[in-house]
Amino acid sequence: MVRDELNNDPNHQTHEDPRELIEGPAVKSQKEPNKLKNDVNNKQDVRLVNDAKTFRSKIGWCFLALIGPSLLAFLILQNTYTDEKEQIKYTSYREACLSGEFTSLRDLHRFVHQNITTVEGEVDREDFLNTYYWKAKPVLMKGAAKEWPAFGRWTDEYLLSNFFDLRFYVDLRKHHSTSKPVRTKMNLGKFLSNYRKKEWYLDSMTGDDRFLDELIVPSYLNVSGIFQFTEESDFYQNFYLSSGNTNSPLHFDGYANLLTVLDGRKEWIIAEPDATLQLQMDQWVDFPNLSPLNVTNFNISDHPGLCEVTWKRAIVEPGDTLFVPLQHPHHVYSPPGRNMAVGMWFYLDAYNQLLEERGFSEIDSRDVGESVRVYQEHLESRPPPCEITDCSHIGPGTLRVHVSNQDEQYSRDSDVPPPSTLPLKLHNNETLRIPGIAYGTGLPGGSIENVYLNTRAALDMGYKLIDTAVMYRNEDEIGRAVKDCRWIRSSVKVITKFMWRKSQEANIHSYIVSQIEGSLERLDLEYIDILLLHNTDNIRSQDQLTAVWKAMESFVESGKVVAIGLSNVEIMDLMHVQSIATVPISLVQNFFSPFEYDQDVYHFCLEHRILLMGYGISGDYYLHSGYDNNMVLEDPLISDLAKQYQTSKHSILYNWAAQKEIIVTTRSTSLRHMKENLNYLDVFLNADHMNAIGELKEDIYG
Repeated sequence: MVRDELNNDPNHQTHEDPRELIEGPAVKSQKEPNKLKNDVNNKQDVRLVNDAKTFRSKIGWCFLALIGPSLLAFLILQNTYTDEKEQIKYTSYREACLSGEFTSLRDLHRFVHQNITTVEGEVDREDFLNTYYWKAKPVLMKGAAKEWPAFGRWTDEYLLSNFFDLRFYVDLRKHHSTSKPVRTKMNLGKFLSNYRKKEWYLDSMTGDDRFLDELIVPSYLNVSGIFQFTEESDFYQNFYLSSGNTNSPLHFDGYANLLTVLDGRKEWIIAEPDATLQLQMDQWVDFPNLSPLNVTNFNISDHPGLCEVTWKRAIVEPGDTLFVPLQHPHHVYSPPGRNMAVGMWFYLDAYNQLLEERGFSEIDSRDVGESVRVYQEHLESRPPPCEITDCSHIGPGTLRVHVSNQDEQYSRDSDVPPPSTLPLKLHNNETLRIPGIAYGTGLPGGSIENVYLNTRAALDMGYKLIDTAVMYRNEDEIGRAVKDCRWIRSSVKVITKFMWRKSQEANIHSYIVSQIEGSLERLDLEYIDILLLHNTDNIRSQDQLTAVWKAMESFVESGKVVAIGLSNVEIMDLMHVQSIATVPISLVQNFFSPFEYDQDVYHFCLEHRILLMGYGISGDYYLHSGYDNNMVLEDPLISDLAKQYQTSKHSILYNWAAQKEIIVTTRSTSLRHMKENLNYLDVFLNADHMNAIGELKEDIYG
């Protein structure tokens, strides 16, 4: 059939002269004096060619018959010899490890031959709960997620078209070594446009309904009586995307994990919880549950326990779901090529309660060994879940994903980025959360009309904490901007400050009343959110300071002021007010830059839960105070970090301050910079960089 088709094809060229197969097309003579002679010669040539081909074919077959068996045997023996050589050299994983030739965990993967339990498709509810969840047994479910809407649909083009504006945290390094990668935040569009040519790894929680609607939560997580997922109990989904060739740290998680691969492949090695100490996870550096092992380059003599661990492996391919119970040490490698996955994390309420009874404040306990022992106790004490509830009963409604409130999780020692809001301490033991960044309106040389336009722009852009003062002479315009912006009044917090005059010593209370009433009138607002004494320079005695503070307290009690505090205050005055206050000091506003801040005031505020608001963080104060240059923005370290994190110098400085629990104040009049500054939490400086910035103070002042 094929031959007929070729013969009928007008474009198919046949070789009438067999010499064309050897010598190329024959050159036709312009003269043919003896056509018959040529025909005879042609036929003889054909026979000669055919005879030559037949002879060569016979010789070839004879040669192959003679040496073929020997060659085949040689190749088999060579391969067997190589295998035997490996087997002789590495008779077991332990011997291979002790040989000292392991320099990365990727090497280790090759010698792990025991696979975790593997099943086809999604396991049923009772089997998952009684066999895998209850016994804390990892299981690989092949093809369990192939019915997800996201499976096969989430190409780069689809993600770009549908989720361009979603913002995710991105590591700017794909391998975890001895320090955490630089981490920043960007929209998905920017990531998709760059990740194939950069060492970027998207590893971030997801919370947008458009995104989550294309994922399916397994039915066994909706069983009533076992998992009671609410907004307070923790269930999260995490999105992973890279161009492959990634290495996770060697670690274990304080939550159970269902990892589903949508594209590419992830290679896991998993150990039992009792291996955590052998893997030196009690010697964590950056955060708990993380081995200090540099997974891409290590000397086995520094980590001898690694050779004593029993590992199991799992190759997770597109559509597969892997269940990994909490407290199981593991390492994950993704080969080169587009790699995409979704992780579903859920906490175990009973285990959390047991940890709290043992005095632990969080699952990722600092005492790794003790937390593992508590986990083992939990496993031994709990009954099979389907013995205490009907596993066939599915809970009402669809389980929705809850992204944790990072404001509530944050603590200075955690690995969670700083919060976007901070708790303001109020009267009667109440608290009010206020934004972590403020727009400052004390602009040197700025016109009143520009103040209104800039403040209105800042509010409409998303700033919700506005700082003004009687001294700035712009309260009228600030109040007008607050009224004209798109936010309701209760969502915008206004700070104003008043000055104390020495000439008013005889009638302190009436003077304070006139100052505050004047601010309320100029702002044209029903109340002031935060009222500050602008400075204490003109106050002659502690008795005078007490009288000023008591007058301020009366406005809180009347409801005209929500919270009160101090500005440009030194430690002795701060301590005095703290000792006599009936209404607590809610906020202190002081100068704060990497080169200069009052450490006594800073630590006092942290200790007494007083919010500290910093101005001059980016160094503009130095220029306005007569210095020749802005020593902060021109410092080589700040410039270098801005390049590393691919962000602005201001963002580096604001994130440094935010991680020190400082409310950031910015007063840029550039719309581009205003928007850029508002995204200061997109950067997350690691501990080394935080310490390096902190040392700048010592470099300047010794």
